[in-house]
Amino acid sequence: MRTLVILLVILAVAGLALEPVIAIVDFEAVNCDAGLARGASELVRAELYSRGDLRLVERGRLAQVLQEQALALSGLTEGDAAQVGRLVEADYILLGSVTEFDGAYTISVRFVNVSSGLVAKGAQETAQVERRIPAVCSELAEELAEAAGALPLPAAAEGDTPYNVGLALSGTLVFHLSGDIHSLDLATGEGRQLTTDGQSWQSTISRDGELVCFSSKRTGNLDLYLMRPDGSGVEQLTATPSVEDSAAWSPDDDALVFHTDRDGNYEIYTLDVSSGDTARVTNHPAEDSYPDWSPDGEWIAFQSRRTAYTGQPEVYLCRPDGSDLERLGPGMFPRFSPDGESIVCVRSYTGASNWQEGDWELAVYDTDGGDVQRLTENGGAKRFPAFTADGRTIIFDDAYTDIFAYSLDTGDIYRVTWNGCCVPSYGESED
Repeated sequence: MRTLVILLVILAVAGLALEPVIAIVDFEAVNCDAGLARGASELVRAELYSRGDLRLVERGRLAQVLQEQALALSGLTEGDAAQVGRLVEADYILLGSVTEFDGAYTISVRFVNVSSGLVAKGAQETAQVERRIPAVCSELAEELAEAAGALPLPAAAEGDTPYNVGLALSGTLVFHLSGDIHSLDLATGEGRQLTTDGQSWQSTISRDGELVCFSSKRTGNLDLYLMRPDGSGVEQLTATPSVEDSAAWSPDDDALVFHTDRDGNYEIYTLDVSSGDTARVTNHPAEDSYPDWSPDGEWIAFQSRRTAYTGQPEVYLCRPDGSDLERLGPGMFPRFSPDGESIVCVRSYTGASNWQEGDWELAVYDTDGGDVQRLTENGGAKRFPAFTADGRTIIFDDAYTDIFAYSLDTGDIYRVTWNGCCVPSYGESED
């Protein structure tokens, strides 16, 4: 493995010496002004142009080729992008979008390797206010400049995408990459893109492995959807003007628990998958969010700021009807272990109030008594932890960087993906 890593580094450095050629397509505007989106793409272009170790395709030449191919200057698929990239003799072509939501601007980019037609790098950054967009574009440009020297991904069968796996695991991950949901077979390292709307986010696999629930803004609002593990059979579950997000399955796969702001602030609700009926679980002026259902169906874990004794979100337990509320302690993104005896979360030991500030570590609460064990001490902004089926490994993402795995047996951390993947959810492989 060490030899392979050294080889990849050598090849990457060699690639940089060849001055990779990059074509940049105007970013799509999602719920924002088209001029703003184009401005963001120009900011990234200017940042990359200032570097001396790569070259850019002139925008006019790219526009001419797109016109000749009867393609728009935004909204290209990876396949179209690779075709255009070959015509303008580019090594990489950059696609992106700017999405405005509640005053914040999320810039998502996909760095397509022209030779393979696959995404060599996906990245996403959010500017909480419009004036932060130039700084965010500068950060993205730096990531892309580094990725331009990366070893091209190998070609794969139609519909599949290879991912690098750094730990022997079985099961399936579903995760977010550049605005869409993907799946990854951990045993084989083969991945598949499940959605193509560029507006999908959180996803979770049913316990029997037959359905994936995910959130999407494809109709303008963030709603819940269902699909098969191959991306087929898409069904919309909610259709409200509110946010419906972060769903988790009940033990029998008949219901989902999720958070929504339909009451003016985030509360926890359940949804019967067959009937579509919803029931409110929490009712508090503070934000309750990111729920999970215990394996025995008796409890729901969630994060809340209703007390916030520590200045950060805290983990709570309650019954599915909202009764028997119990506070465990500080933490975010709680998830039950397969035996229901533990809850993993991320917790700040430096007093940070949200995961975008300070260091966040993996921690495990005992559901019977609330004892907590700190697992990691390496810093970073860890998010969305989840146990694997055997309860011995915890999957998580690290601040949009990629997906990692923590071994409870050894205490080692392994990198699972190298593509900018985030927001993982674990499920057992479907037979």
